Amino acid sequence: MFKKSLKKVAAASMLVGLVAGSMSSAQAAIIPGSTYTPMIVAGAPPDSPGNRVDANVASSPFSGVVSINIQYSGESYICSGTLVSKRDVVTAGHCVDSNGLGTVVDINQPGVSVRVIFNANPIPGDPGRAIITADHVAMNPNYQGFGICPVGVSAFCLNDDVAVVHLSQDAPADAKIYRMFMGDISAGQLVTMVGYGLSGDGINGYTVSPSFRVKRSGQNIMDLFDGDDELGFASGKEVWYADFDGNGIDTFCTWDLACSAVLANDKEANIGGGDSGGSTFVKFGDEYMLVGNNTFGSNFGEDGPVPGAFGNYFGGMMLSGYMGFLGENSDGSFVPEPGSLALFGLAVAGLVASRRRKLF
Repeated sequence: MFKKSLKKVAAASMLVGLVAGSMSSAQAAIIPGSTYTPMIVAGAPPDSPGNRVDANVASSPFSGVVSINIQYSGESYICSGTLVSKRDVVTAGHCVDSNGLGTVVDINQPGVSVRVIFNANPIPGDPGRAIITADHVAMNPNYQGFGICPVGVSAFCLNDDVAVVHLSQDAPADAKIYRMFMGDISAGQLVTMVGYGLSGDGINGYTVSPSFRVKRSGQNIMDLFDGDDELGFASGKEVWYADFDGNGIDTFCTWDLACSAVLANDKEANIGGGDSGGSTFVKFGDEYMLVGNNTFGSNFGEDGPVPGAFGNYFGGMMLSGYMGFLGENSDGSFVPEPGSLALFGLAVAGLVASRRRKLF
């Protein structure tokens, strides 16, 4: 995904809106010539960004999905993140990358800060709407900048885009804490995405700016995966991809990459700027478990679909590929695979620039 500049729109996030809209095993840069960026959008009218807004209440299953304000060099950005312990939020590495080369922001410098905004209550002044400053930020050491591959690997690498923000005080009691699922996930898996980024609809693309207080949710199907870039993509699953299907468009199927179910118009979604670092959930019974984050999306423009509209594609990181880093840098709870995802009815039968959004 991408962090979003607040100067132009309002902060990096993942789901300002959901565009109605699904890949399986792949190699980095499997779609040549693509431009990648992060984002979330709704289906075709009468579906709308407003229909995808999640209530800022403690009873919401997404009360622990937060927005993040990153400030440095006189700029302000918005991203999204997920609470995994009382003090830890998982987000995207590029959200806290100060120079595009994998250099984490130095929060000890004047004018530099990372603040986490909670939305577990709609009443101004309530503890559920706390804004908590980070006292430590950890970036995956293998992340060297968006699209940058390890030495000796020739490709456009989306891998390793994971970070952990440590809070200076406990999160609000009303904010849910999510367990991280570390089992295997297969192509065809239904996921729910949540974030605070750009929104719009599948016909018109992005039309709504990100907001620190407005989160949206939507669903899609994981279609393709990239392996570990440090191992030449020969094994593991570090990156997931999905396409935004609707209005008769199924991009990956047309390209003979993956054909999966098209979700209902009011369910299928895309992501947008500001959704970067936001949640990718799989639901086990009544529990949403964090399986990934959202970090990038396609941005076609003239030679393809309207940015954000049907036909675009996107994805993020599979957290199971980064268990060592997450274990060392958070107190989050890891859940191994409980048999088979199909056992829980989670499976559905049958690439792009970093999107942190600059705010000012």
